[in-house]
Amino acid sequence: MEDKIIFGFDRKIGDDWVPNGYPLSLDKLITDFSEYVNYTGLNPAVYPLGVVPYETMNKQLISDIGDKPFLYYVEQFGAIGKVVGEDEGYENSGFLKNMLETTKEKLRKKQGVVMIVAHTESTIETKTIIHLHNTLVEEKISPNIVGYVMGNNWSISNQYNNWCDNNKIKERLTLVSCYEQVYNKGMQLLKSEENGNTFVSDEEFQDKSKKRKHQLVCLNRRIRPHRYAMIAMLHHNNLLENNLVSFSLETGKDLNCMGVKGRPDIDTMKKICGSRELMETYMSYYDDLDKISPRTIDYDNLTEIIGTGYEQKEPYLDSYFSIVTETGFPEPYSGATEKIFRPILHFHPFIVYGSQGTLSMLRDLGFKTFSPYINESYDNEKTTFRRMQKITKEVKRICSMSQDEMHKWYYQMEDILIHNRELIKKYGERYHESQREVIDNLYKDLIK
Repeated sequence: MEDKIIFGFDRKIGDDWVPNGYPLSLDKLITDFSEYVNYTGLNPAVYPLGVVPYETMNKQLISDIGDKPFLYYVEQFGAIGKVVGEDEGYENSGFLKNMLETTKEKLRKKQGVVMIVAHTESTIETKTIIHLHNTLVEEKISPNIVGYVMGNNWSISNQYNNWCDNNKIKERLTLVSCYEQVYNKGMQLLKSEENGNTFVSDEEFQDKSKKRKHQLVCLNRRIRPHRYAMIAMLHHNNLLENNLVSFSLETGKDLNCMGVKGRPDIDTMKKICGSRELMETYMSYYDDLDKISPRTIDYDNLTEIIGTGYEQKEPYLDSYFSIVTETGFPEPYSGATEKIFRPILHFHPFIVYGSQGTLSMLRDLGFKTFSPYINESYDNEKTTFRRMQKITKEVKRICSMSQDEMHKWYYQMEDILIHNRELIKKYGERYHESQREVIDNLYKDLIK
């Protein structure tokens, strides 16, 4: 159906289609990220690359469409707060602020529909969706004709619909989880020769003669308060120095996201640690951790790792399990990013330091998890500090094994690891098809 949909655009500059939501104040299309930031002083809110997805799409200027139905396609860049104009300093960057008035008139008459696409974005709070809803109402555009496509988030739809119910709101946004991350990571595995990534091979996995030097791998690019708490926990239990844990406490390089002076905020640490004594102990490790920062494992320069397409097999070949530090842990939403699929690519069992229900989501997608080899009761724990307690206890238990015991434990999960690796390949085979289906199906729902 995609080729039958008219993808409507506000503008062209020369022969280039201007992405919807691109600043109306700019009369040139800047396709380089650094140049865009230098020129505007802001990060882009939509992809400014001039490459509209799906080259076969039927693209038309909305001014030339007449009275035909159309899809106003907005591809979000970075966090949602910029594209909806919520973030401080980005109030004028919202796509509605940069939409032609003539387009708004057509949308008010429900001639077209709007689709905001953020395939990999899972960290979304209800307040931001409500902000989008209210902004549409202010513009007299019905939320009924607007869809938001996101990654794995299994709480936001219920929270938003509850808000609508409580306020007796009938016309609502359509929120869709598209699971793009699993398709994308599977596709990267299948095309590793083209993209320069390396993955543990079947032969390397099956070589049971090689004992692995390290117990765990835990990769952290951006340090957030909850990730600091995990690193401090490993340090506290003497599990940091001899394991593969990456992090940087450096400020000014978009790596330290902990707020004032680059230190974790007390409120978040209290939620995670439970007791003041433990919180103060973990906070006291900051200077010690800062001295060994930056700590790199798979890539030497963490500032160069941007996006989802970076994989190196060596850390996984030299360790027995992963601690996946998701983007969110104590936040008021439940979601997961591409990070949870990374160990699957490399035949690695894992513990998820993330939202409650992450393992349940994986099982819904057909993946197997690791009970009874790993106590996974943490996934059902709603209370943040109790989930942390259970994770800590299980990490310590596993790491108390001898190398021989851990080697045996690892290969007891062989069938699970093979099943998961083969399944993610199947998702990868359907990468492009799956994304087209998301657009087609949502368009059908909105255009009714």
